[in-house]
Amino acid sequence: MGILDRIAPEPPVPGQVLDQALPGAASFDKKTEPLPHFSGSDGSGKHIGTVVVTDDLPPSVQGYLGQVGCAVGLTPEGRITTVRTFRHEETPYYMEMVTGSGLIEEMAGIDMAAPFPDLDAISGATITSRAIIEDVRTAATVAAEQLYSIKVPEFESRAHGPLQRWKEGLLALTLLLAFAAGFVTDNWFKRYGSGLVTLIVVGALLNTPLTLSALSRIFQGNLPGTGNWLLLMLLIYILVSSPLQGRGYCRYVCPFGTLQQLAYRFSPLQLRIPIRVHSWLPVVKRFFTALLIVVGVWGGMAGFTEVEPFFGLFSFNLTPIIWIVVIFILVISMFWRRFWCNTLCPTGTLLALLCRTVHPRKGHVHGKSDETV
Repeated sequence: MGILDRIAPEPPVPGQVLDQALPGAASFDKKTEPLPHFSGSDGSGKHIGTVVVTDDLPPSVQGYLGQVGCAVGLTPEGRITTVRTFRHEETPYYMEMVTGSGLIEEMAGIDMAAPFPDLDAISGATITSRAIIEDVRTAATVAAEQLYSIKVPEFESRAHGPLQRWKEGLLALTLLLAFAAGFVTDNWFKRYGSGLVTLIVVGALLNTPLTLSALSRIFQGNLPGTGNWLLLMLLIYILVSSPLQGRGYCRYVCPFGTLQQLAYRFSPLQLRIPIRVHSWLPVVKRFFTALLIVVGVWGGMAGFTEVEPFFGLFSFNLTPIIWIVVIFILVISMFWRRFWCNTLCPTGTLLALLCRTVHPRKGHVHGKSDETV
């Protein structure tokens, strides 16, 4: 739990969610023994089932940015009625991929007295979908055993199989390459060789760029769990590289930064930005970042990704507005070197502030200010 989570009261489970999780129930009675649950009754007062909320039951399985709250309906015979997700801090694109895949509907009708099916995680949203599956299975198991005395068969999982290990290994090698790029003198390799690899791996293949959503959750104390090794490796890279290389992530890892760099490199016209404009950029970036944090905390941190174009771009799941924003940024970057990075990027701003606290030269790397990538 982060600081904001401890201050803010936990919102109640919406009544509509309970109705959807256990169709046919006319009323619900909230109980705490032998575990937190909602006992559902029909119009005549007969008990017809239970709704358990995954947030209320251990263990807490972390998605990409936190736990996904699910309401799981269960009949007295131990059959799952419906699963509803109603509370999360995940990236909207990830949740849209999960909800649009049919995975949630696939869990309806599962008999907890029979072996639980080893459902496949959704490609492109592996961490989020795996967390939902594990949370639902655990909650339904505990409810079936403790509320209805149903013996649930031991679960044998194929989770974290060869494909996920392959992704994690590929990201580890990519980050090692990026780290090495910070120590070589070959300017082309540093700016384009390493960048092209991270563009392909971090962007196109894995779609795991670091965002303001993830950093904000981390700064609150909500560290990613061991089920999210992709985000953990990015975090480890930043902690190791920042004292030695400053904002190495922005220079050598960020796939969107590489796209802007390539747009500028092959542009026939490159503008020289006046020094006066450069002097105002740090103020603009910090104001923009502070504004996003205030709005994000008020409206939900997952909404940050509606401003940052990374996930939509590299999942090829862009709304018309995000398409316009991305194209605009890339066009401007043809004339203004790394336009987004140097004028607005909130993730880069937070990383710059972090580097100023840990870098021996207070945010300056190789004679260049860490405010300019």
